[in-house]
Amino acid sequence: MAKKKLGIASIEVNKKFKSGEEAFLYAKRLREFIRYMCKKNADKGWYAQALIVSSNVKKGVSSLKIKNNGKVGGQRKELEIEDLFANRLYNGNYKTDWHLHILLVSCPSYAFRNVIKNYIDKNWIDVDNNISENNSNNKKVYKKNCNIKLADYFIDQSAKRLFCNYNYGNKEPLKYSLKQYCSEYLKLKNKIRKLNKEQRKSPMTDEEFIEKYNKIESKFKEISEYFYNISKEEDEKKALEFMAMVRRNKIAENYDNIKIDNKVQINNNRIIDDNSPF
Repeated sequence: MAKKKLGIASIEVNKKFKSGEEAFLYAKRLREFIRYMCKKNADKGWYAQALIVSSNVKKGVSSLKIKNNGKVGGQRKELEIEDLFANRLYNGNYKTDWHLHILLVSCPSYAFRNVIKNYIDKNWIDVDNNISENNSNNKKVYKKNCNIKLADYFIDQSAKRLFCNYNYGNKEPLKYSLKQYCSEYLKLKNKIRKLNKEQRKSPMTDEEFIEKYNKIESKFKEISEYFYNISKEEDEKKALEFMAMVRRNKIAENYDNIKIDNKVQINNNRIIDDNSPF
C-alpha cells in the first residue's frame, strides 16, 4: 500500500452566497465535516489543518490589518480596501458575491481533498453556482496543489476566518498551525509598517534597518519555511515541468523559424530562377 503523503492544496468553491452570514455558516459546516473525516479515519492516519475564509472583494484590493484602540488587549483585525488598486483595477467596483476560499494541509493529501470536493458537490447543491464565461470550472468544485504563500492572499481577502487542526490518531502533530501562520503574518506586516514609519522619522543605516527587519521577520520566516517544506517536492516537480515546457516551446519555435527560413530561401531561389537569363 502506498504511503500516505502530507500535502497542501487550495480548494476553490464556485458557489455564491447571499450574505456574509450564509457564507460563514457553510464555512462552519465544512469545518465540521473535516473534523468528522479526521475522527472517522483516525486509525488510517488521516489528519488535517484548514484555513477557510469568507470574502466579498475582488483580487488584489484588500489587506487585513491589526488595529489598536489604545486600550490594553484592544487589538482587532480589520479588512482595509486599498483605494489606489481598487480604482485602477476595477474602477472602484471591487465588490463581488460572497464566496469561500479553502487552504488544506492534510494527510492523505489527494484523498482528503477529493472527499471534500465530493462532499460539497453533493451537499451544497442549493447554493447557486458562481458562473463565469471565462471559467471552465464554473459548475464544480476544483482543487489544485499550492504552497503556503497562497495563505497570504486568502488572509488579505478575508472578512472572516475559520481554522481547524484535527489529529485524532497517533500521528505526531505538525510543529506549527495555520492559525499561528496567520497570526505571525499579520504581526509581521504590522511591525514592518512601524519599522518603515520609524525609518522615515529617524533614518537608520542600511545595516541597522536590515538587522531590525531580520529580527522582526525571524518567527514568521521559521513558520513559513516549515510549511514551504511540506510542498517542496511538489514545487520542485512543477519547476521541472515548467522548464521542460519552456525547452519544448523553444525547440518548436526554433523549428518553425528554420521552416520559415527554408521557405524564404526556396522562394528567393525561385525568384532568381524566374529572372535568370540562362
